[in-house]
Formats: sequence, structure tokens, C-alpha cells
Amino acid sequence: MKLSRKTTVRFIATLMAVGVISQIIIGLQWHNQTTEYSKMLHSELVSSSHQLTRTTQALLTTISRSQVDTLQKEIAHFKRVASAEKAKISLVGNVLYPQLELAIAKFNANSDYQQLQNTLVQLLPALQASQQNLIAAINNDAQQAQQTLFFRSMTVFLVFNLALCALLLLVATATKRKGTQSKQAQSGVSELASQLEHISAHEITEILNDINTPPEQRRIFSNLSTMYQDVEQQKRNADLYRQLYALIGYEIRGMTNTIQGGVRLIAQEAGENGAVLARDITLATNTLSELADNYNRLISGGNSTASGNVTFLPLMSELLVHLSAKTQHSQRHLECHLGSHLPGDIEGNPTSLFWVLFLQLSNAISAQNEPHILFHIHTEAANEVEQSRLVFEIVFLPTNAVNLHDIKSADWQLVDEKSGINDEWSKAILTKVTRFESAWLRSTLILPQQDNNQDQQQTSMEKLRIGIDITPKSFHHVERSLENKHLMICTDSQLQIDIMSKMLAQYGATIEIIRSANAIFKSLTRINDFDGIIITDTIKGIQLKSFCKTLHSRLKKSTKTKLFLAASESSTVQDTHEYVDRVFFTPFVAHELIPNLTEAMQATEETNEKAQNAFLIVEDDKVQQFLLKKLLSKQGYDAHTVSDGAQAVEYMKEHGADIVFMDCIMPGMGGIEATKLIRQREQDLDVFHPATIIGATALTSASEHKSCIEAGMDYVISKPYKSDEIIKVIKKYMAIKKIC
Repeated sequence: MKLSRKTTVRFIATLMAVGVISQIIIGLQWHNQTTEYSKMLHSELVSSSHQLTRTTQALLTTISRSQVDTLQKEIAHFKRVASAEKAKISLVGNVLYPQLELAIAKFNANSDYQQLQNTLVQLLPALQASQQNLIAAINNDAQQAQQTLFFRSMTVFLVFNLALCALLLLVATATKRKGTQSKQAQSGVSELASQLEHISAHEITEILNDINTPPEQRRIFSNLSTMYQDVEQQKRNADLYRQLYALIGYEIRGMTNTIQGGVRLIAQEAGENGAVLARDITLATNTLSELADNYNRLISGGNSTASGNVTFLPLMSELLVHLSAKTQHSQRHLECHLGSHLPGDIEGNPTSLFWVLFLQLSNAISAQNEPHILFHIHTEAANEVEQSRLVFEIVFLPTNAVNLHDIKSADWQLVDEKSGINDEWSKAILTKVTRFESAWLRSTLILPQQDNNQDQQQTSMEKLRIGIDITPKSFHHVERSLENKHLMICTDSQLQIDIMSKMLAQYGATIEIIRSANAIFKSLTRINDFDGIIITDTIKGIQLKSFCKTLHSRLKKSTKTKLFLAASESSTVQDTHEYVDRVFFTPFVAHELIPNLTEAMQATEETNEKAQNAFLIVEDDKVQQFLLKKLLSKQGYDAHTVSDGAQAVEYMKEHGADIVFMDCIMPGMGGIEATKLIRQREQDLDVFHPATIIGATALTSASEHKSCIEAGMDYVISKPYKSDEIIKVIKKYMAIKKIC
């Protein structure tokens, strides 16, 4: 094809005109988007949100009925505007504005200015955060729209350049060569177009690395390479967010169910077992909070967050909490074994490392159905001298009657058909990591003989192995804090025996393993040789409560030996905790278990413990003072008495108390006001173990009890004082202190 100079000029001019018109259209769209963004920033929704925040801030300085009414109207106005702007904001599940309305309703009912101000102080940060989130949502929509227009502009620019380059190549070839050369030029352009239709990223890299590639083609393929990289990055981010949304929804639903179920049971007067339920609720709530915070850190910063030093073992503890919750939902048992020479601090991003490991291991657990799971963390030599290789293995076992040595020394073979999260995705998320790889492996497991007449049985076990090369900044140092301690472990799980024995021996303890309840009772003749007995809930054929109760009664004469329970789930502890000195929950992590175990073995007996617990009676009636003090004295407790709330506040400042019996209605400062002051002081001082305050009132109305609880009291009992009720609340307090 031969083109004249005039035709060529017209063609180029037409092409440039099309390109310019396309860019103008995109520019107009950009201008319209900017205008729309400016309108949203000054919309009624944003302005009403600003006004609501300013009015709330103003109320913190001065509160009047008119201002409160104004705030109530602005809340209602904001909700109406928000309902009309559901694309920008959703109030479904949002408890912030109902809490504000509830605070206003309480104020209208009782005119308690202080209570309203306290509530506004608590809700103001959340209100400000809601306002910031609204602005962020508008900014995010605008950024996405602008990004789309930017990619359109780049596409037009790239197509224009490709077409222009192809045209210039055709014109140059037609000028230098005529006839056949012109056909060859057209064939070359057609070949390039066909190549661009099906070319891959790998082929583009090969073309760019070829020194014979012409400069014109090199520019084209360089632009294409950049576009491929942008698209792949967007795909990885999209996959990440989809997985995170699904996982977070699942975890939050499970934890919310735990909280709701626990609250319902406690509301039904659970008695001493309420201590166990309180532990579950606290753990679930904390886990939910940590998971949400971690998730927020990831989506706000991701792997672009500046890397620093990661404290390794606490991060593994957090990971283990979430994995343990996942296995408990499917009624499976999880054990954890940490190898020696683990790092203390490593270089990297803790948020990215947590989520990569959590998603990989969580998906592996979901893909398997074996009842027993071992999470094993150890180190190996890395490719580079200054680095270490962290190895995370999650092993799926059909039985716990297998030891660690057999698992480690098994002939593991690669399983090709297994699939999980792509390693390339994990590498893109992680920072300061030079190597990441995961693989599924399978091995044959020989089960131990149950009967001498039976042949050995074989079954298979599988594991996911993850290897990460990291740069350690320090290593965890093991202190032999259990030196000269003699411990008895009662379990019939071989896997648990190996894990606990190696862990405790590493810290200097001498271990004796007992596999049955009868063997424990036979060892009671030398019971004083042991500093502690650890009973696990894996022993078959016994009723755990009766067994612990019997053993507890036999150990009363021992002033040295302590009885501990290692439980895998809270249901085991429901009726058992009162017969043991301390409860520990599995799976164990050494750096958390050992300090608690050491402290528990050094604790005094319960009789001495009673004397160490400080009791305070706040009662204006001298007769009631005498009666309550007499009741406590019969149980072995000594109590101090004061006659009004002001004296109670001063006494708590000077001396403190573990349990306070607080009369709700007294002359001068009443019990409710005194409780508020005591709680405020504890909050200001960040007291680790706040006092247990038990309200006492002769009134039985629901509003009276509600006022006591809202003031910060833990329990409310009725007057006159009853011995059985006093003993019950004290035992519940002791149980809460005992459960770890």
C-alpha cells in the first residue's frame, strides 16, 4: 500500500483530532466528577454530620434543655438525610445514634447533667470517627471515579501511540520500499496487531530483554508491560479484599453468637459458673476487637505500612487464639508445639505477616476434617547467612496417640493436587521477606496396637508446610524458672504428653507422667514430692468433676502440692474450677503458661488467701454493720467498716479493698455516688484488678437495681443480709480470680 504525502498528513491529522477529542471528553468528565465531589463535600448529609458533632461538643461545656432538644432534632434530621443517601452511608447495625438518643431520653427523665456529659464524652470520639468515615467514603468514591477516568485517558493515549507508531512504520516502509516492500510493511503491522491480541506478560518480558527488538516496538511493549503490572496488582488486591470480607464476616458471626449465648446464660442466674462464662465472653469480645483492629490496620495501610520490628511470640499467641476458636467451632482439638531457638523480634510488618499466616492456616483447617490438629513452629537455616527460615506446619491427625518424634521423622511426600492461597499473593502482601513457599505433604502413620492380638493399622496424615525467610533482630531466651520443681501430668494423649514434657523440661522442671486416674491415687503416698499436679480433660473413663473433687479432698493435708486443670474448652470447667487451685486453657504457649504456672505454685493456701483478701463494709446502720461483719467472720473473713459513702471513698484511697459491701441509700453521700467515684479513680489509675462492689438495698424495684449496676456495682443483693447469698457472691469472686 502506497500513501502519498498529502494522504499521510490528512491521516495523521485525523488521528490526532480523534485523540484530542477523546481527551477533551475525558477532561470534561473529570471536571464534572470534580464538581460532583465538591457538591458532596458541601451536601446536606455532610453539613448535618458536622453540625451534629459541633452541637455534641458544645454540650460538653454547657448543658441546657434547649441545647439537648436541639441535639435531639439534629440527630433525627441526620437520620432522615442518611436514609435518603443510602449509597453514601448506612445506619443498619449502627448503635451510635441510638445511644445518643438513649442518653438524651435518660436526661429528660432524670435531669442528670453529669451522667449525660459522661455519656457524651464516651460517644464523641465515635461520632467524630463516623463523620471522618463519611468524608473518607466520599473521597474514596471520588478517587475511584478519577482512577477510572485516568485509565481511560491512558488507554486512549496508548491506543493513539500504537496506531501512530504503526502508521509511521507503514509510511517509512512504503517510502523506502515500493511494491513488495509495502506489502511486507503491511504484513508486519498486521503481525504486530495479531501478536498484541494474545500476548502474555512473560512474552512481553522476553521481547524487552531481546537486544534485537527495534526501539519503536520496545516503547510499545514497555507501555504494555506497565499496564500488565497495574492490572495484576489490582487483581491481587481484589482477591485479598474478597477473602478478607468473607473471613471477617465468618469470625464476627461466630464470636457474636458466643457473646449473645453467654449473656443469656448469665442473665439466668448462672451462679458460680458465671465466672467461666464471663471468661468466655471476655475472650470472645477481646478476640473480636483484636481481629477488627488488625483488619482495619490492613485495609488502611496494608503492605505499604512502614515495616519495623515484630515481636514474634505475642504475634503467634494472637494467631493461636484465632485458630483455636476456629477448631473449637468444628469440635476439633488443637495442640501447639514451639521449637527451640525461635526469634524474639524479627524485621517486617506484623499486620501483613498475621493475615498471610491466618488465611493460609485457616483455609487449611477448613479443608480438613481430622479431629486432632498440631500447630508446629520451628526454625531452619535460610539461604542467606544473616537470615533464618521460620517454618509453620499444621498437621492433621486421626488420633492423638502419636508422638512428636514419629510426626517429625515421617517420610513426608509432596501432594501435587492440593491447592490453597497462591504463594505469589502472599509474597506481594509480605514485606522484608525474601522467600515464601507453601506445600501440602502426606505421610503414612502406623497406629499403636490397641490389643496384642491385633495387627498394626496404617492410616495417612497430611500437613501444610509454610517456609518464610526472615531477618531476626533478637532471639527468645528461655529462663529455667521451674528449676527444682517436680510436676505430675495426668493425660492419656501421647501427643499432649510429648508437648507438655518437652515444654516444662525446657524450663527446668522434673516431670512424671501418669496415664490413668488409678495411677494418681496410687501415687498419693508420696504426694509431698510434687509441687503440682496437672489434670487434663483428655483422660477417658472418668467423670472429671467427681475425680477433681475426690483428689482435692485428699490433697487438703498437703501444704505444698497444688492441683491444676488443663482444659481445652470452657464446658469442662463449668462445675470443676472450685476443686482446683488454677485452671489453664490449652493449647499451651510456653511464654504465657510458665509465668502463670510459677505464680500459681507460689500462691498461698485458700485459708491464707482468705485472710489476705480485704473486705470493706459500707453501712450506716450499726446493727446491719454488726450482722454482716458477723456473717463474714463465720466464714473466716475479717472486714473493716465505715458509715457513709465519703468515708468509703477515703478508705479506698488509703487502703483499698478486694470486696466492698456497699449500702445503696445512706445519709450524706450514698452508695451509688461513692461507687461512681471509686470506679472513676480506678479508671484514672488504670487499676489491673478493680474492687468487686456488691450493692445492698432494701428496695426491690428494677430501676433501683439498674441504677446500682450503671454506677459500677458488680452485684446487687437484698437486705437484710442472708448468709447463703453472701457466701455465693464471695465464691463467685474467688472463681473469677482463679480462672486464667
